[in-house]
Amino acid sequence: MRELIINLHGIGEPPAAVDANEKPYWWSVEAFNLLLDQISGIPANTDPRVSLTFDDGNASDALLALPRLHRSGLFASFFVCAGRVGKRHYLDRSMIRDLLDAGMGVGSHGMNHVDWRTISSTDLEVEISGARKMLEAVVEQPITMAAIPFGSYDRRVLRRLKQERFDFIYTSDGGIADATSVIKPRETVDKGMQDCDVILEFMKSTPLRSAARALSRLYKRIR
Repeated sequence: MRELIINLHGIGEPPAAVDANEKPYWWSVEAFNLLLDQISGIPANTDPRVSLTFDDGNASDALLALPRLHRSGLFASFFVCAGRVGKRHYLDRSMIRDLLDAGMGVGSHGMNHVDWRTISSTDLEVEISGARKMLEAVVEQPITMAAIPFGSYDRRVLRRLKQERFDFIYTSDGGIADATSVIKPRETVDKGMQDCDVILEFMKSTPLRSAARALSRLYKRIR
């Protein structure tokens, strides 16, 4: 089975304190509702299936996205920055518990939302192992998934993630994922895509585009 994984960030109006480079990835409630309606209308066993993830651990995950997912009968995985838990405008412990109690997945997005390629091995250990342990203390169960911040990785980052034995590692490489693969590419939506049929757009592929993405993934894994 193949999988189209659509990655979102915040829902609604981004708070002023949100980093400027994150605000372009927030979606309006209306656009999010339309996307959920589209996904709900897809027949069961369609290949590829469509799934949702959320990065960054914004409070809107629990306050706005969760109720709408619940009403639509849909599920998503939420990747949380451990160092942001409990901070203003981000998920706190009770919100994360609400996600889990509703059947949602919770994974790690690192500690401090930094580019893992640019940091020392010591800091990378904090981002991968330290963040995982901190989140496990919050959720009181194993954290089995990780999403790479900014989709930025190389062989050092990938090797460390594999050593951690995550069940799934999510990137932002784009394209359709193999549902059984450990490394899963995702398609990330931004504010400029709110008025288009993103599922249709992401399903479009050409041999040239597919080849370019395959080469990009290979380059990241060996650089």
